[in-house]
Amino acid sequence: MDQQTLRKVQLLQLEMAKEIRRVCLENGIRYTLYRGTFLGAVRHKGFIPWDDDMDFAMLREDYEKFRRIAPEKLNQKYCFQDWNTEKNYALPFGKVRMRNTVFVEAKSAALEECGVYVDIYPLDFAPASQEEKKVLAGKLLHLFRLKLMKSGYTPWKEEDRTLWKKRIGYLAYQAAALPLSHRALIRRYEDLVRAVPEGDTLYEQSALPIAYYFDKNWCVELAEYPYGDTTFAGPKDYDAFLSCLYGDYMVLPPEDKRENRHQIIEIDFGEE
Repeated sequence: MDQQTLRKVQLLQLEMAKEIRRVCLENGIRYTLYRGTFLGAVRHKGFIPWDDDMDFAMLREDYEKFRRIAPEKLNQKYCFQDWNTEKNYALPFGKVRMRNTVFVEAKSAALEECGVYVDIYPLDFAPASQEEKKVLAGKLLHLFRLKLMKSGYTPWKEEDRTLWKKRIGYLAYQAAALPLSHRALIRRYEDLVRAVPEGDTLYEQSALPIAYYFDKNWCVELAEYPYGDTTFAGPKDYDAFLSCLYGDYMVLPPEDKRENRHQIIEIDFGEE
């Protein structure tokens, strides 16, 4: 993605982020900038120059409220997408998409709604012990991989290559997913998530092989941070939060790591 196109994507995402913030503020929904978007707010006062997405996070109760009201409250230029709105969507978090645009990732090219997006991660309570965390993460990852196959994702694609070891590894998941319904997989996943009692530790709902756990207070005690021409809420204890996620977060990555990490293969801004 060239720099001019990337900047156009970023500005559209910023417009969408402002709309998400508006809906949250008008409806009593807590949110926070998250992941690289929050790192960008602290380190760059806006986008990380090479980043091609924006991330928000919400406590589960806020996420569920946002999900319910988004179809009515969002400007009709946008829509909310998750695995409840589209069977070909396999991720355990949602996206706000811009209608009438195209922003296709190589690994999920089968989606019906594939416009420019902003990610919204639900934050759930983690089990108390390390062993319980490990067991739950393993179960969620297994169900997530089944849903990927059920929804037609191709996680073995890397740029224009096929990673054959990963491709072969997913054959068993493809076979196991055949008799299962989308609804059954979602229900099993969400039942596991909701079975964990409320505590002091949160984790993001993204089914990563290595989960990130952090103090609930970091996502409850918030402050406003400049972001381009506006401000957004983010963890007040930014140093603790970003150190947990990134270690020495002020150090820039090597230039060869500043890339199109989402493998965007098609872009259309819907302009005449």
